[in-house]
Amino acid sequence: MRRFGVSLPDELAQEVDKISQELGVTRSAVVAQAVSSFVHTYSQHLRDGHRCLGAVISLTEGVEAASRMMEEYKDLIANYSHMHIGDRCLSVFVVHGDGRRIGEFLMGLSERAARTLFTPLE
Repeated sequence: MRRFGVSLPDELAQEVDKISQELGVTRSAVVAQAVSSFVHTYSQHLRDGHRCLGAVISLTEGVEAASRMMEEYKDLIANYSHMHIGDRCLSVFVVHGDGRRIGEFLMGLSERAARTLFTPLE
C-alpha cells in the first residue's frame, strides 16, 4: 500500500467524508474506489493510439468554457448539443478519435466545469 497526500475542494472533501460514514468505510477506501474507476476508464480508453468513441456531458456556469475547448478539439467532436438549465449550461459532446486527445479534452473541460462525465461507447 502506498500513501500520498491529495488536496480536494472543501465541498468534495465533505462529500467524501459523508459517503465514508454512510458506507462504514475509511475515507481512503472511498477515494481509492473513485481513483480506480478513473484509472480503469483512462487505461482502457483515453490512451495514445486508441480510437475511442464516447460521450462527454459537462455542466458549466457559461458557454464560454465549453466554446474554447470546442474550438481547440473540434477534430474530435462528432456531434454537440447545448441547453440552458436555469443559469447554467449543459453541453453534450459525442467524441471520436485518438483516446489521448479525448482525455486532454475531458481534463481541460473538467477544469472549467462544475461537473464533467465521460462515458466510453466503444
